[in-house]
Amino acid sequence: MNQLPLINYLIAHKKPLPACNASMYEFILAGNGVFIRAVRDGLSVIAPLVECNIPGLEKIEPEFHLEYPLVTRELVEKILQLSQQAAPNEILFHLYYEQAWKLKIPAQINKEVTVTRLDSSPNVLIEIHSHHVLPANFSVQDDSEESGFKIYGVIGTIFSQPTLRLRVGIYHQVFWEIPAYLVFDIPTKIYDATLVDYVRLLIP
Repeated sequence: MNQLPLINYLIAHKKPLPACNASMYEFILAGNGVFIRAVRDGLSVIAPLVECNIPGLEKIEPEFHLEYPLVTRELVEKILQLSQQAAPNEILFHLYYEQAWKLKIPAQINKEVTVTRLDSSPNVLIEIHSHHVLPANFSVQDDSEESGFKIYGVIGTIFSQPTLRLRVGIYHQVFWEIPAYLVFDIPTKIYDATLVDYVRLLIP
């Protein structure tokens, strides 16, 4: 059996696209731009990189496919509760799927404005950290540290209006924000940050 290359390059001459032919990620040149595709157990993603028009090639759409059920409302509420208990320090959570979603608090160093992971845990699918009173926005340090192919999240303003922001990170090639409702069964008391952003665009 041939071993897949770490990185592959694909030109979208026709649809459907062939299966991903890379063990890490694959660049796709399409009629509407450049995309990056990655596949792992439980998750497949085609994320936009550069928007442009290339005549003669097929246009494709971004894709996000989570092969597991949504993370339960009970676990989301547990994350909020533990984040509030950890304040004023930040706290980091891992979520992984084994017949059901499991929540783990990995080894970490907690401070007021940072949390340092002591285990990269490449097999973990979802990683979330808290920002307690600060907004649910990713920092420059988050961009530096979130280097795997995972779903990353930050939960902020946890005492006033808890808000959850998610993105897919693909090996430092791209961070692609996605609505939290694609991954979580969100309690009504927790806002989905991408929906809040959309409403703010409509109502300045």
